[in-house]
Amino acid sequence: MEILHLKTVSNENSIGFFDSGVGGLTIFQEVVKQLPHENLVYLGDTANFPYGNKSPEDILRFSQENADFLLSKNIKLLVIPCYTASSHAYESLQRTLSIPVITVAKSGIEQLAVSTQTNSVAILGTTRTIESGFLQTQLLAINPLLQIQAIACPLFASFVEEGLHNHPILRQIAKHYLAPLKKAAVDCALLACTHYSFLTPIIQETLGPNVQLISPASYCAKEITNFLDKAKMLNPSRETPKHTFYVTAHSPNFHDQAKIFIPNMTASVFKTVSVKN
Repeated sequence: MEILHLKTVSNENSIGFFDSGVGGLTIFQEVVKQLPHENLVYLGDTANFPYGNKSPEDILRFSQENADFLLSKNIKLLVIPCYTASSHAYESLQRTLSIPVITVAKSGIEQLAVSTQTNSVAILGTTRTIESGFLQTQLLAINPLLQIQAIACPLFASFVEEGLHNHPILRQIAKHYLAPLKKAAVDCALLACTHYSFLTPIIQETLGPNVQLISPASYCAKEITNFLDKAKMLNPSRETPKHTFYVTAHSPNFHDQAKIFIPNMTASVFKTVSVKN
């Protein structure tokens, strides 16, 4: 595979993010809080949403196209907020891109491993994330004693993408998906899809107050901050940073939800693009 190169690299260049939809905005928002001077560019691959039911080959192809598009924006760091993309494309992108790549998956699993008191934990993710075994392997490498319940929750992301965070049927769906965890007596659960953070109240209600939910956004943002600091790649400029949003298909729901995260977002920084090579 050809390695993609940047023409120039500057500390003032943007940090790039891609996700299948709105889920990665949870991490984008945390990065804005922790790194208020950084220029950021976000790509929501709404034309191919959801990733969770696509083939591994398609997920890898989507991820490569997304990364290629963001590289054309001259980013200095690529962040993959999507667990499904991370499970199937992180290692390939890390190997072939000429800029650093950070995945939400690393910070999420590390936090889960250190948070459990009983070694009985759960991973809640898309079908392809769970089937890949990527997170389970990473967790067991940290602590071989962990008892892992990996649960696919394929409908969750679609409800979030449609803005139906509190739809009554979600409680029934959550009870159906999470029923096995009642018997397993887990004490921590990783929300291994950034869309799921939108559903924290319903998931917490279903699992009960004694189960700690690990939402990876703040941990991933901290990892990004630490990396840029150590690599001396922080933006020195104190001018108002530029935040730009792209989607691969017209998506009013994405725009509406993005404005909740970024209240001052305007149409001038929200664009529909094609990322196919």
